[in-house]
Amino acid sequence: MKKILSVIPLASLLTPASAQAITNTYVDRDQVALGVTVLLVVLILAFLLELTRRYFQYRLREKVLESGAGEELATLLLQPDRQQNLQTCVKWLAIFVGIAVGSTIIALTDLVPWAALAVLSFCLSGSFAGYYFFLRKSGN
Repeated sequence: MKKILSVIPLASLLTPASAQAITNTYVDRDQVALGVTVLLVVLILAFLLELTRRYFQYRLREKVLESGAGEELATLLLQPDRQQNLQTCVKWLAIFVGIAVGSTIIALTDLVPWAALAVLSFCLSGSFAGYYFFLRKSGN
């Protein structure tokens, strides 16, 4: 009992010494620039990949029409894939909504960098879970 009574005043003296608030969080500009650069490279590569895919689809359609394949086969190959386009749009919508919600939470709560990364990851995983459930529902 005497030890507890002697520890309480000692703990109360140490508590105000460690109660300093962090007023300025350091953000490394090089890391932000690297993240933005990686994001831009990914978006440019995704655009080039989509452009290449559409070009080869166009060439395939031209070859089918030139070869004189049956009308049933030609209509099957030449019809646009609306289901795939819808899924792509919903996927990008889910990604951007997850990023927007995560960024909004980070901006409103002023979190430390590791917690901000965790919040952003959680929001993105939630948006991908929503996309997964959309695919399951649209597949049936």
